[in-house]
Amino acid sequence: MAVAGFVEHHADNSESMTLNDVLAPTFDVNFIPHSRNILHFGISSSAYWLRLNFDWLEGEPCDHKVLEFGPPKIVEGIVRGGIELYVIDQADDVRINYYLGWQDSEREM
Repeated sequence: MAVAGFVEHHADNSESMTLNDVLAPTFDVNFIPHSRNILHFGISSSAYWLRLNFDWLEGEPCDHKVLEFGPPKIVEGIVRGGIELYVIDQADDVRINYYLGWQDSEREM
């Protein structure tokens, strides 16, 4: 399944937004549906918030899903962030949070 069709995004030009900012009920209007077949935002100094809304039903034959992100490009002399993944339930509670690509381990590179 291609992920791009299930994505909405917001460019955070200030790079200062928090998860609480994004989860605020009035923030929903800031997300824009992604219109391309692949997720690629080019080289940017913005942080991007992606909201993925998959229609995965309980009891589907496969109870494990894999979400794969390509690694951030390494550019000499430029410090890059990584990926922060949050799984939010219907009550807006964080069920899972994971940080990838902060270059803490060789395996992530």
